Amino acid sequence: MEKNMYIVFLTAILGLVAACSKDTSPYAALGADEYPQKFYMEYIPCMQGPDYSLEAFNSKMLPSWQVLLEETNSPLVSAWGLVHEDPKETDTEDRFWQLVWNSKADAASAWETWGGYDKANEWTEENLNILNCNNDSVYSFDAYVRRSIDSFGEFDTTNFSSDYQACNYNEGYGADDLRVMVEKFEDYLNSPDVNNGPYGYVILAPDPDNYPEDQEQPDFFWGNFNQTAEQRDLGFENFIANAKSVDEEFNKISTCEVPENYVSGEIPLS
Repeated sequence: MEKNMYIVFLTAILGLVAACSKDTSPYAALGADEYPQKFYMEYIPCMQGPDYSLEAFNSKMLPSWQVLLEETNSPLVSAWGLVHEDPKETDTEDRFWQLVWNSKADAASAWETWGGYDKANEWTEENLNILNCNNDSVYSFDAYVRRSIDSFGEFDTTNFSSDYQACNYNEGYGADDLRVMVEKFEDYLNSPDVNNGPYGYVILAPDPDNYPEDQEQPDFFWGNFNQTAEQRDLGFENFIANAKSVDEEFNKISTCEVPENYVSGEIPLS
């Protein structure tokens, strides 16, 4: 189960149902020292254009995007890029542009401002030959973070390994059962000799209001973040060897697809 995903700078707890109001939410603000934390996350599918290169992205596309964020007073918390580790012919995108917000309301407000800003629309058109992102087919989630992603060592966010796994609850099981399983997983993470370097995890609950209509919505995604693919594989081996009961519990309550592995990195906001 740990062989599942990294995305941003997270870890997970849950609530994979309706979000609580600000007055009653048990979650700390994104980036606070207290955990668990909850935030809103969007993944935008992108295809590289004929002129794509890392140099073109960094020297042309990125600087003008950073200026636009400042001009529109964007509440964006962080941004990340995910590129398939092992691309397949069935992939419908080359990569994802990931956006992290404090709330769904912040995301909606920012998109409304962006769509009404002529310079932003011009930027999109001018850079289609570098990277073409489908803003009309965004995968949106409530994201639940249980512990600091640096609790097992500080991440180098310029380049790390992330993997995501779509899961559905088995008949008779639901979010309450997943909460119990996560507590057991936490016990495993806190056990001696489990640390093999930076590691984090996140649980993503699809937002039914902002999810591609042509895509089936799983009940949740489980994501793991490791510094390297080698560390990811070693961590999974250790998990299977030392946490059999947790793995059995996870498989009892849910059925998951094969994880998708990505090379990930932070996209600086300034």
